[in-house]
Amino acid sequence: MDGRFFMQYLKDSPEARERLSYVFERMCAEGTLERTFYDGTVRTREEFLADVLRIGSLPFLVFWEGKPAGFTWYNTLEGRSARGHYVFFKSVWGRKTSALIGRFIYEHFLTLRDERGELFDLILGLVPKRNAVAWKLPLLCGAFIIGEIPYGAYMAATGRSEDAVLVGVTRESLGMGGK
Repeated sequence: MDGRFFMQYLKDSPEARERLSYVFERMCAEGTLERTFYDGTVRTREEFLADVLRIGSLPFLVFWEGKPAGFTWYNTLEGRSARGHYVFFKSVWGRKTSALIGRFIYEHFLTLRDERGELFDLILGLVPKRNAVAWKLPLLCGAFIIGEIPYGAYMAATGRSEDAVLVGVTRESLGMGGK
């Protein structure tokens, strides 16, 4: 991996809550909170902390060149798959940097191990079809489209469900080998 990239696991603690409050404030300031939590489940700092620190969630602060670059967390763990969520701060927006960071995030999670081997074989992402940036960026990072899910994304702003794109990433799709 590139020495410019680093991720810090945020185990629930006063320091983690402080760092996550920073993430929440930055998301609000940069207009990414509503796009990330399009279903309306997170509107306040307290809801954000409860969501990303709940049991079964793996939250990480992402750094690029020594500065906070974003936030990622994985949840909906089932078998050896998980659902990934990503927020990049404006300071790293742009196809080249965001795609590079995204790929490093995927590589990080797909190489996590315990005594039985890799923790994850598949990372999933589900995003509203109309948010093309949110589903095309993972493709630039090595993900692939699994398919579209009719009415798969509830949009709190409109009170309606819309079609969603389901993407996935594996060690094979990243060219890291596999089974």
